[in-house]
Amino acid sequence: MAYRTITLSVLIASPGDTPEERDAVENVIRSWNSDHTLQRKIHLLPQRWELGAVPIIGQQDAQEVINEQFADTSDIVVAVFNSRLGQETRRAASGTAEEILRARDRGALVHVFFSDAPIPRNHDPKQLSALNEFREQLREHGLTGSYASLDDLVSKVRRCLEHDAYKLGNIGDTDFNEKPDVPGAVLRSSYRYETEPTQDSKGRTKMKRVRQRLRVENLGEAVAEEVSLEITPVGEGENPRMLESATAGRIPPRSYVDFVVALHLGVASQGTVVHRWSEDGKSYSDEQTISWT
Repeated sequence: MAYRTITLSVLIASPGDTPEERDAVENVIRSWNSDHTLQRKIHLLPQRWELGAVPIIGQQDAQEVINEQFADTSDIVVAVFNSRLGQETRRAASGTAEEILRARDRGALVHVFFSDAPIPRNHDPKQLSALNEFREQLREHGLTGSYASLDDLVSKVRRCLEHDAYKLGNIGDTDFNEKPDVPGAVLRSSYRYETEPTQDSKGRTKMKRVRQRLRVENLGEAVAEEVSLEITPVGEGENPRMLESATAGRIPPRSYVDFVVALHLGVASQGTVVHRWSEDGKSYSDEQTISWT
């Protein structure tokens, strides 16, 4: 069955030392589409210049071509930096910096993340210095983000996409499709745990996961009531075992509830969580892909 959606383009901007981060952001975008496009009639289109740029020879330099095809037209920009700022252009400190500033100046939604992980031993000191200077410049114009790991980046980018989809999804002419009944609450789950040292039978020290929990956050603007969860593995493996009732009476906006869980040996590395809740007497549900690693 054919149906129409609102398409929002998402530019993934970053210098050359962030290939894993670029892949992670694209995977977040595709995961969001899998969870939400059918229900919300919103599709996020990931854009990467190295995969989608059309080569053109003319009066423009390479960065101007990228600007015209991506930075000047994208609805959302997700920029990620590790230890490099990138190559300087004729107009900005780097190509990525130019994309960020141009998108910001025309009013696009721009999210910039800087790595707080240990600096690589082979880093370029001049590049790192330029990156830190650019980071300070951006702080004068708004809030920048940081990430400690790929998993941390994935979680934070997902939050940004939730915000942007609700903000931009209601803008424009949608007469072609009846406006969906969009809930005010946005429930997102994340797997969390702590570690403590333990010794195996040979006296070797290993780190053991303890205090495992599933955190359900309400990123929306309405109270989610009568919340319940349903967890299903993706691929082979057993479900994580809930050690308490997978229900909550209510989760206010910008709040969360932790559920105690335990992972079985051989558990699937990914699963789906179906959130069910009510608002003003109406029932809603939402499905999310989650990693147990």
